[in-house]
Amino acid sequence: MIFEIDGRRVLGFDTGLDSRSFAQAKLARLITEPGLIVRPGQAEGPHRIELWKASGVLERSEVGGKPTMVVWGPLFEGDRLDLLLNECNEQDKILAAICVWIQAMLALGESAPGNPPAAAAPWPGAAVIAQNGENGGTPVIFFAPPSLAQRCIITAAEQYVHPDLDGMRGAAFTAAAMLYRHFAGAPPFPATDESLLHQDMREGNFLPVRFAVPGLDARLAALIQNALEPPHGNGEKILNEILAVVQPGGQAVSAASLVQPLPETDRLLLEKEKAHFIKIKTASVKTSRFVTRNSAILLGCLAAFVIAVFITVSIAQSRSRLPSTAGMEPAQVIESYYNAFGELDHQMMEACVTNGAGKDDISAVINLFVISKTRQAYELKKSPPVISAREWQQGAEINADTQVFGVTDLRITNNKEQITNNKDMEKVQYRVDYIFWVPAELVGDSEIEFAKNRPPLPYPRSDIVTLVRKKEKRGLNWHIAEIQRND
Repeated sequence: MIFEIDGRRVLGFDTGLDSRSFAQAKLARLITEPGLIVRPGQAEGPHRIELWKASGVLERSEVGGKPTMVVWGPLFEGDRLDLLLNECNEQDKILAAICVWIQAMLALGESAPGNPPAAAAPWPGAAVIAQNGENGGTPVIFFAPPSLAQRCIITAAEQYVHPDLDGMRGAAFTAAAMLYRHFAGAPPFPATDESLLHQDMREGNFLPVRFAVPGLDARLAALIQNALEPPHGNGEKILNEILAVVQPGGQAVSAASLVQPLPETDRLLLEKEKAHFIKIKTASVKTSRFVTRNSAILLGCLAAFVIAVFITVSIAQSRSRLPSTAGMEPAQVIESYYNAFGELDHQMMEACVTNGAGKDDISAVINLFVISKTRQAYELKKSPPVISAREWQQGAEINADTQVFGVTDLRITNNKEQITNNKDMEKVQYRVDYIFWVPAELVGDSEIEFAKNRPPLPYPRSDIVTLVRKKEKRGLNWHIAEIQRND
């Protein structure tokens, strides 16, 4: 804002705070931070950079408004660059203003040590251009102090400033965004939500300038695209090349001369390519952002899927390794079942039976198996504490702590009785005679005594075993369906 103090006009920045809030916010730095004025050098010499320093702060109120604190300093009159971009219809004037801004940014980047600090706010809203310069001369540009500009001018997210770029790369991005807005009539990143705007800038989510401005000078279009699109180009080089296109030899060309009408055939081809680009780009951006937004959920689902597959494969592999009666004759099934006693192989016993047959035998073997493994771990012994009765009968060496368990003298006799119920299931019965050996300390007393040198106790048994053959995934297999025991 421009107003008068003691009869002289000054430039002011309204903080929007009353005196108490201004003091509480500790905004005294707004008075000490300088702005910059960039003046063209004489005879095409280097630009001159001067500091603009605030003169003070005062409480001021507009008519009917509440008093607010205003930081004020020397007068500088001109046009704000962002207002020119959005409100001016003079195309050549806008293009000239952008060129002035680019030249000033290049001059600030080249300022040597000892010169005034070369730190300009990147926002177009913080730049004021005096188009006619001093005394009607070459344009002069004023850059407001960054903190004052951000506090008093930049009221919303700027559509021309990349959140992560600074220096010449940031300046090239802003220059390209302003040129895009100037020629296309709309900014490359139109989102009003600040978070979405910054995301679009970081991802380069914009319509390429050759689609937005058909017929735009190919060199200028390539420079704009290079500056706006990640990973972004060399900022200083891009700025100089832009000036070479729009201001060759120091003389600005007309904005209209940079856009040539396309033949109808080329225009239709470009429209078709544009529609295809928008379709692909939209799908890509939606997919990418959906994945980013739901990455935790997707990772959880992926982990759950991997775990499920792993469990499924493990179960399938475990089942494939389980004992089976596939290919066995009835006598072989019986032999496998009874020999599994001494091996404490309850899985083999379970594979040999069906319909709950032999459940007491299997429970006894499981219990003894658990006791055996517990003792082995507790006593830190390599050899198992239980040995098969068959191995013991064949002369296997045992120590005083070894228990003998299992079946010997197994005799299997066919009862000559076969019952056929239907074509899918057959029954056959066998008589099985054997001696069942049990550790002596497991019999008699209510409390188990692990007595040494006590031989196992034999129990002659005679069972009537019924087997059935029925269809399974592995084919027609025999299983023990019933055991009638005569102790």
